[in-house]
Amino acid sequence: MHRKVSIIYIVLILTLSAVAAHAGITFVYPAQKSWVKRSDYLILKLNNTEINGVKISVNGLASDMLMVGSTEYRKAFKDFVIVQPVWDPGKNEVVVEGFNKEKKIETASTDIFYNQKNDPALTPKEYRANVMHTPEGEELCAPCHNMSPTEAQLNSSPEKGNPCYTCHKRMMSVKFVHGPAGTFSCAYCHSAAGRPKYSAAKRDAVLCNECHAEKDAEFKKRKYLHGPIDAGLCEVCHDPHGSGNPAQLRLPVNELCLSCHEKVGIGTEIHAVRTPSGGGHPLSGPKDLSPLRQGKEFCCVSCHNPHSGDARYYFQSNDADKMKLCQLCHKY
Repeated sequence: MHRKVSIIYIVLILTLSAVAAHAGITFVYPAQKSWVKRSDYLILKLNNTEINGVKISVNGLASDMLMVGSTEYRKAFKDFVIVQPVWDPGKNEVVVEGFNKEKKIETASTDIFYNQKNDPALTPKEYRANVMHTPEGEELCAPCHNMSPTEAQLNSSPEKGNPCYTCHKRMMSVKFVHGPAGTFSCAYCHSAAGRPKYSAAKRDAVLCNECHAEKDAEFKKRKYLHGPIDAGLCEVCHDPHGSGNPAQLRLPVNELCLSCHEKVGIGTEIHAVRTPSGGGHPLSGPKDLSPLRQGKEFCCVSCHNPHSGDARYYFQSNDADKMKLCQLCHKY
């Protein structure tokens, strides 16, 4: 009896030792149960040299097998896996499976919340803000990356070895890039002394107005201010680095406007005026006839100034007489 118990005890110790030999797959970025504002990277640390293949699924959509066991791969990336996911807005269930040949030997999972509008109020409370530049995170990256750059290095060009470029260059692959971001003048807004590290010491209008003070003055001389402008929340609409939309808007114009004004033009909500067809004024169209935006696509800002105005509802005509607005396009 004692011999049998001893054998079981020894087997148990050996089993626990084998489990303790590696820490399991680690979600380096985004961290487990965190939220992100852009769909850029998923960085994993495998912590198991026996894994030579990885499959990743997001909301049930699985990748092909990623081969990570070759000598060349290990030399370049060690036991890290870096991929560029396409997050769905909202909750993303992420499952990572590690394989040795055809045998699955490791599984890790979490869910990541994608908040494209970068508004913490829209993120469920169970998700924490994602912070990459922590001492623990930087320790993982330090063998390959300069994690203690000088301010001069932070403001240098990519050609001169800007340390931010390697990981953050994808932010610049969009059509419309904000000037300081495009020149990688990172330290103008971001500080190594920030808490957390590299956070912007100032945000939104407090920071933006250091360069765009004339715009702020122009907006505020008007009688009516759009809510985000009045609150100084530039980043609600604009991405400070860049986007695929003019003026670095986070979404195309109408999508952005309707993300707050969701009832406009929906169901029985007649917008502006009832037309002969029984519906409201269209919200979009192929061509803007207004001299202010001639030739551009018709959208919300064809009629409404997104920042401020002397007329209620920020009419582009800047006149309280609604007919003056209509006559920008409808000549009669």
